[in-house]
Amino acid sequence: MRVTENMIHMGLTGNIQSALERMNKNYTRLSTGKMINRPSDDPVGMIIGMRLKKGIVEGEQYKENAEAAKALLNGSDYALDEMTKVLHRLNDLAIKAANGPLAETDLDAICSEVDEIRNHLYQIANTQQENTYIFAGQRTNQPAYSITPNPPNPDTITWQGSSASLKAEVGTGITMDVTVTGERVFGDFFDKLSEFIDRLPTGDHQAISNTDLPAIQNRLDEVLKVRGEIGAKVNRLEKNIERMELMNINFTELLSKTEDTDYAEVTMNLKMQESVYQAALATGARIIQNTLVNYI
Repeated sequence: MRVTENMIHMGLTGNIQSALERMNKNYTRLSTGKMINRPSDDPVGMIIGMRLKKGIVEGEQYKENAEAAKALLNGSDYALDEMTKVLHRLNDLAIKAANGPLAETDLDAICSEVDEIRNHLYQIANTQQENTYIFAGQRTNQPAYSITPNPPNPDTITWQGSSASLKAEVGTGITMDVTVTGERVFGDFFDKLSEFIDRLPTGDHQAISNTDLPAIQNRLDEVLKVRGEIGAKVNRLEKNIERMELMNINFTELLSKTEDTDYAEVTMNLKMQESVYQAALATGARIIQNTLVNYI
């Protein structure tokens, strides 16, 4: 095969251009801190990196959802803790009213206190957390209960929330109820308290013992049951948050190994390519110096 001057010059030019491209790629890697700056750098690595980034974004969103859900559940538990104390006080008052005859002034005092407790329970039922009515189900922008004056009888308290609990997606394919509806927590207890208040002035000890005391105890049992469920959900969410944090750390490490520049390796490669480039330029200078005089 005959080698011409033109072939030598073209080959030399191509080698110099290739050396420049390799140097430019490593300069880019050093300046951006990324090994993959365009799909052609590493198509497989680019796909892996995109999947890892998607996993990190989704993990962060699920973690935020879980944190918000945990806050709502804790808020519900704080409200139910207050309700538990109120129910214990109601139980004490009902026992006192059911045990034997009481003076009219004592019955009036108990009646007034039960009425105030009923109003306090209404406030608990409409507890807000970050502009969310936590017992209103999915109708979080309006109070769970409304109140209408009904003198001389106790005010009428009416449920107006949603029967469906607020839900949150806290993991891939994992959806959880993050609120408890007032319909379940309070049921018809406001009506039961109204009946209790109506019975107190007459001192109907038997009705108080047979009807009001069991109603208070049943409501207390239900509240304690709900609080147990909330505690289990909070524990599950805490473990889910820990798992998301570990997954994001792992994904971030894998993404770093896939995309981030190994500065020591790239710097070493760049030095080698600079040497190759300088050698190519030196060789080219020697070849280009040749003229027709050299061949005469």
